[in-house]
Amino acid sequence: MIKAVLFDLDGTIVDTESLSAKAWYLTADAMGFTIDDETIYSFIGLTRPVIIERYADKLGGPNRADKAFEMHYDYKFELAETELRLMPGAEEALRALSDQGFKLGLATSSARDIATRELEPFGLMELFGASTCGTEAPASKPKPDIYLVTAEKLGVAPSECAVVEDSFNGVRAGHAAGMKVFLIPDLVSPTPEIQSLCTRQLESLHELPAAIAQLNAEAAQS
Repeated sequence: MIKAVLFDLDGTIVDTESLSAKAWYLTADAMGFTIDDETIYSFIGLTRPVIIERYADKLGGPNRADKAFEMHYDYKFELAETELRLMPGAEEALRALSDQGFKLGLATSSARDIATRELEPFGLMELFGASTCGTEAPASKPKPDIYLVTAEKLGVAPSECAVVEDSFNGVRAGHAAGMKVFLIPDLVSPTPEIQSLCTRQLESLHELPAAIAQLNAEAAQS
């Protein structure tokens, strides 16, 4: 039986991935390097240190990569002032699950100050009984650590948790943690490998409360 629902943030609750892509292109233009959609999408679900480590050469070395990341954030927050939106059904799903007695957790690769800044305008941070952000877990997605740490904070066994994700790395993390994974694709369509790791694929968060209720009903009958 599912007792807790653990959410990714970017591209799952808040519609930030498209803003991030725009910000990376603006940064590339400003700093004189080349970037493409494939590279930007490969960043999804990873922490800042991991991205800098893996892509330092492409961004001109570690120091220049760190500067690029900071500039990307500046552009992203400038865009967010007028363009930041919740993903469809986000508030409704969170409030419905909370009202139904599910424990809610936030497990995001974004740093805590970034996550807070993205959620505060919508008044949703208070719904989460526990949160784990950025490098607060021992290892980044696709490792399961961030989900295992969040479940422990909530006092719930991994097998009693559902994970809600949009990214490949997040799906891998949730599956590796031994949790039920609900995938709601955002910018990238899932591969057969990613689909095989998911319990359900949904069109939007509007479908999530009913999908979890159905899963629990099936578990009760088995």
